[in-house]
Amino acid sequence: MNKLYDIDFDLWSKQQAKLLREGKFNELDLENLIEEVEDLGKSEYKTCRSYTILIIIHLLFINYWEAEKQYNENHWKREVYNFRLLLKKNLSTSIKNKLIEKWEEIYQEAAEDFKEKANLTAPENCPFPIEDILG
Repeated sequence: MNKLYDIDFDLWSKQQAKLLREGKFNELDLENLIEEVEDLGKSEYKTCRSYTILIIIHLLFINYWEAEKQYNENHWKREVYNFRLLLKKNLSTSIKNKLIEKWEEIYQEAAEDFKEKANLTAPENCPFPIEDILG
């Protein structure tokens, strides 16, 4: 079964689901199955972290990039709206708590990206309330 995991992940995952449904737990590829379940949580966190960073970057654009504001503000606002929708779809309580825990690191990453794109320095601390971004 391990070879199938390496050769055809889609088929492997369907077989694992079938074995679970049939209650054939002794036939499961537990090592790879455990790894994949753990990775699901990591992937959800990374997705939510990315949406959070993108929301912050676009809010920084709206509030601080005056030279481009006239041309891009509506686009930036639409992006914030879309990223908030996507974040809301993926955000769980545990992921929200982890984002809050890592808030300073997340903001610094967004501020660096803003600096690279806008050639402007963002405020040292996040000027937007966490609740406004994470809901």
